[in-house]
Amino acid sequence: MRYVIIGASAAGMAGAQAVLELDPAAEVVILSEEVDAPYCRPLLSYWLAGETAEDLFALAAPALTRVDLRLGARAQAIEPGAKRLRLASGEALTYDRLLLATGAASATLEVPGEELPNVRGFRTRSDAATLDEALRAGAHQALVLGGGLVGIKAAHALAARGASVTLCVASSHPLSQAVDREAGALVADALREEGIEVRPGLAPSGIEEACGRAAAVTFAGAWRAPCDLVVVGKGVTPRTELLADLGFAVSGGVPVDAGLRTPLPDVWAAGDVALATDTAWGRPRVNAVWPMAVEQGALAGRNMAGAGETYAGSLGMNSIRVGRLELISAGITRAPDPTYEERAALDRRARLYRKVVLKDGRIVGTIFAGAADQAGLVVSAIRRGARFDELPFDPLEPRIHWGRYAFTAGTLGRRSLSASQPPSILAS
Repeated sequence: MRYVIIGASAAGMAGAQAVLELDPAAEVVILSEEVDAPYCRPLLSYWLAGETAEDLFALAAPALTRVDLRLGARAQAIEPGAKRLRLASGEALTYDRLLLATGAASATLEVPGEELPNVRGFRTRSDAATLDEALRAGAHQALVLGGGLVGIKAAHALAARGASVTLCVASSHPLSQAVDREAGALVADALREEGIEVRPGLAPSGIEEACGRAAAVTFAGAWRAPCDLVVVGKGVTPRTELLADLGFAVSGGVPVDAGLRTPLPDVWAAGDVALATDTAWGRPRVNAVWPMAVEQGALAGRNMAGAGETYAGSLGMNSIRVGRLELISAGITRAPDPTYEERAALDRRARLYRKVVLKDGRIVGTIFAGAADQAGLVVSAIRRGARFDELPFDPLEPRIHWGRYAFTAGTLGRRSLSASQPPSILAS
């Protein structure tokens, strides 16, 4: 049986591995638009900053020795009736089972000048290499447009390389899609400590050209910032263009069922392109984070090989360290309407912030800024659908006093603890 996988990042590689574990005789073809061998995308900023070695980029996958990996190969159209792909090269490729692991692309600004050569996104190894070349050639004044996770990582990497960096955020604070104003303010403070200028409330309106390159960015409100390098970090857009002409809406991602199967026969989707159930929101959402892509890719691969598993659901998560500040967020971090409850504790001097969001007493979101060693337990509780009063500790306390509690594997109940009862670890 021939399995074709479009995309060679987290979801695609996990899918290939899972297929071969269940169907060792499978013929697996992986198509990647990129010319680089599969690599670990989260390491891009650390590589650009000079904080990780080149050889750590390789995406370890035993499946690579047992697949037909085609680099620089772009799928142009799907013909579901014939179970055939049309490639940009003109080749036709048939399949028995198909996995869409096409991921996402950097969101664009939609402003004049965005096409200039020193204006880049920051999502691929090619992007990182281009920025590295620009820095080596003497680029020093960098503007990062967008305060999401990608923008912050790019700003850190550029600053670590000695560039003068201004992070321009259209909203009131960095990470506005992932955290609330209080946590965002702590992130902004940490960025400024790294020497990065943070300018909130700035939406770019155009990029000025000089000698064929970006020389300045203008913003709504007439502010103008000169530059010799621009990084666009405005988030990502699911790569759904292959399905645009096949009769169902895919603007926000590819719809999938509980087994990650799409409406097309024998076609599955996983990763940054898949509209899978979100455990916090209780409805389909794209959660474009690496662990979810691996998880979905592996399950889709097993199901392609006949496993018949049901996906428990994804959860939007962010984890980042900015200077001395560690921040983790998950699920719904701001109450979307009055039926949700927020509980929070802030110690701005100590730079500690804890928050949980509840829906009918159930934990649906959290933010940990500062010491975040308890965050994993709360994230696990969100994924389990646990109630706040079932937690064996108070997540708003800066430190858990473990002597107060005992845990039973697989439960979240709070208990008193005698001196003869050492605590065990809460099951994840």
